[in-house]
Amino acid sequence: MSRDEFPKLVIDVLGKRAAFICSNPDCRKLTIAPSADDPEKFLYIGKAAHICAASRNGPRFDASITEVERRSISNGIFLCGNCADMIDKNQGIDFSVGRLRTWKDAHEVWVAGNLNKSPTGVGGEGGSGIVNGNRGVVIGGRGGSGGVAGIGGKGGGGIVNGDDGLVIGVHGGCCATADGRGGRGARGPTERVGFSTEMWGYGRGGSGANSPEYEARIETLRIFRTEYMTRFPDDAPYINSGIEQVPVDWINQRLAECGKDWRVTIGLDGYILPALIDVGHTSR
Repeated sequence: MSRDEFPKLVIDVLGKRAAFICSNPDCRKLTIAPSADDPEKFLYIGKAAHICAASRNGPRFDASITEVERRSISNGIFLCGNCADMIDKNQGIDFSVGRLRTWKDAHEVWVAGNLNKSPTGVGGEGGSGIVNGNRGVVIGGRGGSGGVAGIGGKGGGGIVNGDDGLVIGVHGGCCATADGRGGRGARGPTERVGFSTEMWGYGRGGSGANSPEYEARIETLRIFRTEYMTRFPDDAPYINSGIEQVPVDWINQRLAECGKDWRVTIGLDGYILPALIDVGHTSR
């Protein structure tokens, strides 16, 4: 049985429009890499997959479209080899035409939005210093951590000219995180090297602005916390003192009851919020 295969130009353009990254939002594998043994060759695991099957008995075959339409770029989606095989299992019943078109459209929007941007944040450089004299001390600032975007601020430094000088550099700031929280301002070095608490705050950086939706999530968690302590007042002293937290089961049940489609998990320092925006989908 004949198949309506894509022309070479369509295959080439599909890959480039997807940045040679799998369009499945749960995969996003890079599908091309240089050969380690031959400077003129490359490894390639990408595939231009048909949304509606190329032949009559294939998955998601649509008899209403023409042969030209089946071979066109509008009927193609760029995937890695594994995902291309996966979407065709069970004659494609688990991966509808609408779902694949959503993957494709959302992926191309994501690729376009990340043009000329770092795929992840870059932590700021640590600070340093120079001592020109005797018994001078420089405590360089620590570099900021990387996040989902941007570049963390550099750590501060300084120069000691003379004897018995002291320079305490500010730590670098951090990049924004995937849950929508703005980059956190770095704690000052006085908070990390044994100074009394009266000295804390010197050199502490300001934090970046949170996204509006992150602020809304924080307000939701605050309301649920108040509700829980009202319902279980015996637990309130422990929660207010930081010894305990509102159980994550309560938070997630209340989120479900309020029609929210995001949930939290517990980390070492508190609740972990999910990424603010998934591909082609915005949380409420």
